[in-house]
Amino acid sequence: MPAILPYRLRPGSAAGIILLASLAGAAIEILVPWYLGPDSADLFSAAGVLARRLAGRYAAAPSLVRAGSDHALLAWHIFLALAALLSAAFIAATALQLQPRRRRTPAASRCLLALQLASACALHSVVLSMVQGAMLASHLPPRRALAALAAMLGLNTVSVGVLAALALQEGISASDGKATAMVLYVLLEQLVVLLTFALGWLASSERRSRQALAAKHAELLATQVLLADTIRESERMRIARDLHDSTGHHLTALKLHLDLARRKAGERADASLLTAHELARELLAQVRAVVAAERQAVGVDLRLALQRLCAGIPQPAVTLRVAEAMQAPAPAVAHAIFCCVQEALSNAVRHAHAANLVIEIVQRDGQLHAAIEDDGAGRGTAQEGNGLRGMRERLALLGGVLHAADLPQRGFGLRITLPNTGVQP
Repeated sequence: MPAILPYRLRPGSAAGIILLASLAGAAIEILVPWYLGPDSADLFSAAGVLARRLAGRYAAAPSLVRAGSDHALLAWHIFLALAALLSAAFIAATALQLQPRRRRTPAASRCLLALQLASACALHSVVLSMVQGAMLASHLPPRRALAALAAMLGLNTVSVGVLAALALQEGISASDGKATAMVLYVLLEQLVVLLTFALGWLASSERRSRQALAAKHAELLATQVLLADTIRESERMRIARDLHDSTGHHLTALKLHLDLARRKAGERADASLLTAHELARELLAQVRAVVAAERQAVGVDLRLALQRLCAGIPQPAVTLRVAEAMQAPAPAVAHAIFCCVQEALSNAVRHAHAANLVIEIVQRDGQLHAAIEDDGAGRGTAQEGNGLRGMRERLALLGGVLHAADLPQRGFGLRITLPNTGVQP
């Protein structure tokens, strides 16, 4: 099982619901014929026809003088074995389709989809067809989903018609009830599958809209934190400049005049003049100290901004690790790191279909190091997109570098190195 499902299914997730539904459908396809007995083999399915033909090789077919119970019993056992095999193939293909894709090529994805279609069609299973319809609606792009749905419905209809004709040629009369009701049954089955696909489409659209809204809300909150810190830093610098240019200038002039007055008075200088001169000197020193302290960049609370951003992302599950002793970086550096994390989250949701994402940020030797890894599909042979190019350009302006590559097992990783204060003039 770990080889098939190397990911954690969270309660209520679409992948978990679809996989549980496929398990339930497989159980129905096996347990119901087993409970009903030898007469329950579906003769209007590929598995049922194949079971009857294989049974005919080893047991005598029923005739006017022979009931053919051995033939029916053997056909029933073969049908159960085929149902179990096809159900297992459907479940395996579904699990591989739902897992975060490793290095699967488009051809491999099409093969898995074809295996699902063939398994559900061979069993003529309404439940498995409904499961596949829901999976197509929720895990494939619209055009591919509609094309696959049309192929599934057409294949089911054609196969049922062909198998029904073969069964009638083999001597199964219409009085059995199955041949007579087959057209209505197929129409009802197709309508049920279409309804399941439509419901899956609506649920998937609603889920994507909800996730997009939550992501935008998280980005808004995180941007508010960065904006507030940036405005606060700009205001501190403005106050420091005003103190230095206006108050500091006047205090310097006052100190010079008091110093000149004290020198002119010489030993006859009044005590109040000496006191005023000393107070002016101390006040100027205090103003200079305040200006120097305000000019020291306090930086932006990057940890809080990233926490706000990651907390509002419903999927993937984000793990954020920021060093406790990390000093607040310069506003430009913090903004660059924030944009890179934001782009990595967007890629993990839209392209990688990742279930988990880990972000780790540390400071070493005057540089900020960030590592971002997910367990999604990876880039594979795809060319570098505008998102990664934009990240490289943004970091290069501040003297930083970006390394991006697929991880050894699965997923995608980013390594960012950036000076704490950005590029120095």
